[in-house]
Amino acid sequence: MSIGWEFFGGTALVLLIIVVAGRRLRRPGSPKGPTWRNIAIGAVLFVLAGGLYTLPPHNIIFAVLAMLAGCGFFVIGIATLGGGYFGYLGAAAAGMAAVPWMMTPTPLLLSHVGRTVTCKVRGYDGTGVKSFTADCPDGHSHDLSSGDYRHFPNGQVQLIVDPNNVLPAQFAGPLHVTTKVVSSVLLLLGASGIIVAAAINNRRMRGEVPHVANPRFSSGP
Repeated sequence: MSIGWEFFGGTALVLLIIVVAGRRLRRPGSPKGPTWRNIAIGAVLFVLAGGLYTLPPHNIIFAVLAMLAGCGFFVIGIATLGGGYFGYLGAAAAGMAAVPWMMTPTPLLLSHVGRTVTCKVRGYDGTGVKSFTADCPDGHSHDLSSGDYRHFPNGQVQLIVDPNNVLPAQFAGPLHVTTKVVSSVLLLLGASGIIVAAAINNRRMRGEVPHVANPRFSSGP
């Protein structure tokens, strides 16, 4: 999945969550509750999501759940800190902060320890497949999926694998590690900038920030 789709798709999902469950964020006056703690919990959950995805057992379901929970804490913290439209800016910040932990660790680590091997696609019958299992010469099998249907000449596929079988395998080819690392740094800087802007707005308003924006189509009064 491209960096753009990962970022904008994730941000759109977080925006939907905030619009539907936005009533709890709409309160006038000085924000109550552990604002900075919420932001910190969100950041920790982003790191946890990256670990669940990158390290065994590579559980994508738990990784996504941790990421969504992190987005919730992150957005609530930024929204109550900055008030007003910082609920929406917080959603953008959550997408910026979450994506790098899912996007970058695996290709970055594989670029240092990985090796390319030719594996056999299990049960391949010549038709295109999106999800499949690849059996490799070292005796390990890897479950992979792609965004579109793929064909494998002679039922074989080249993968980049970790000799210690810790990192998830990826399709062989250009990893574009530098692009991913630079993009991740820029996204994290963008998220940090939004947090700083929320803190500055809170200080400028002496804590009396306006309630979080109340769009007509969201829940609550």
